[in-house]
Amino acid sequence: MLPARWFSTILAVSLAAFATFGSAQAQIASNNTYTVPGVDVDINATDAVKARDQGILEGERKAVKMLVDRMVAPEDRAKVPPLDDARLQRLVRGVEFARERAAGTRYQATLNVVFAAPQVKAWLGEAGIGIAETVARPALLIPLWKDKNGVEPLDDANAWRDAWQKLDTSGSAVPVTVVRGDQLDQNVLSVEQAYVGDVSALSRLNERYKAPSIIVAIVEGDKQSGPLTVSGVRYDTQTGVRNDIGKTTVDNAQGLADAARNMHAKVAEQWRSIATVRRDSEASMDVTVPIRALSDWVQIRQRLASVPAVKKVSVRTLESDRADLHLDYFGTSEELQQVLTQIGLQLDKDGDQWRLQAR
Repeated sequence: MLPARWFSTILAVSLAAFATFGSAQAQIASNNTYTVPGVDVDINATDAVKARDQGILEGERKAVKMLVDRMVAPEDRAKVPPLDDARLQRLVRGVEFARERAAGTRYQATLNVVFAAPQVKAWLGEAGIGIAETVARPALLIPLWKDKNGVEPLDDANAWRDAWQKLDTSGSAVPVTVVRGDQLDQNVLSVEQAYVGDVSALSRLNERYKAPSIIVAIVEGDKQSGPLTVSGVRYDTQTGVRNDIGKTTVDNAQGLADAARNMHAKVAEQWRSIATVRRDSEASMDVTVPIRALSDWVQIRQRLASVPAVKKVSVRTLESDRADLHLDYFGTSEELQQVLTQIGLQLDKDGDQWRLQAR
């Protein structure tokens, strides 16, 4: 058994966990809007007033489609209920004008469209499809190129960096910011540290960018001839989870634009699988968490708090070597197991007892 002083520390952490779970739920409940930024419109009409009215309506139509693409998995989008303009107006909370220009009968603008979350959820919920409760998970993107001479500098101008800089991810579930690679970045992170996934160095770099996740995207091979191997790793800066993106091969640098697009699609789907909640069913279970070290408990409660499908967590008992939890969650136990696997937790059933631990 562990010392009493150590156990009292765990007890204090458990009380902090109550606050963490509670605040996470309050944040979800108080977030009553979804914002889709950067919607461009360019409309011609018979007069300036009609052009502006039509432009705003067109922006709202484009924005709701972008919102669906963020919130709904590709295989479920055909099930999305029809939406006429009258109901669209009930979903829209407001429109912000980032840029606006009218010239004669032409109207050009960049709009930020704000939707009312309860109305959006009610509309999509009519089809019984799962929706992503958190619609965006920004990421810092670190593109690396390794050839026979080693890993190129962070600011190296190459086709891989260029592919990511040209890729428009602003309306996606995972909008990315490409690392600057300037001297400030190089002072805290070497390319070797980025390549091997040095979490401490990546964390120091992220003090500048403050991104919820970091993607290290790697190309290996000769820049001039190919073939090139493309791979990546996503690091969640809030939970510490690491997800491999998987390797692909392209013939040469001309194929890197598609490789970047495909990698981003995989990352977005990874995030959507965690963020999606199917609210047409709700269940609960009692779970035992083995505790071997203080870090086990801290890690598990942080990761549970990041899952929108987990509605509520109650700590029933806490001992030096185990914690007994009661989970209220949306969906089925099989769906919960799949989501928890994505964030590095393993949920297994041994007889009548569910057991939860870090993978």
